[in-house]
Amino acid sequence: MEELSISYLAAKVHLSPNYLATLFKKEAGTTLNDYVTRTRIYHAKRLLSESNLLIQEIAEKVGYKDVKYFTKLFKKEVGDSPRAYRDQ
Repeated sequence: MEELSISYLAAKVHLSPNYLATLFKKEAGTTLNDYVTRTRIYHAKRLLSESNLLIQEIAEKVGYKDVKYFTKLFKKEVGDSPRAYRDQ
């Protein structure tokens, strides 16, 4: 996964960032950032369950360079730390 921003995506589809954000929220019912976060956390949960990769490696694979930020975000979204989730 790579860093994604609304500006980057808007440029790829030749729309303004504001219009893309509005259109995405209207069609998907959620913000683009929330959608990307949920998708990354979903893949992180799968990797935690199905692999022996280090938490740092999983964070990088799903698009987070800062493992502390990834751990904080994961705990906020899932309710457990990545380590606790894996140990379940």
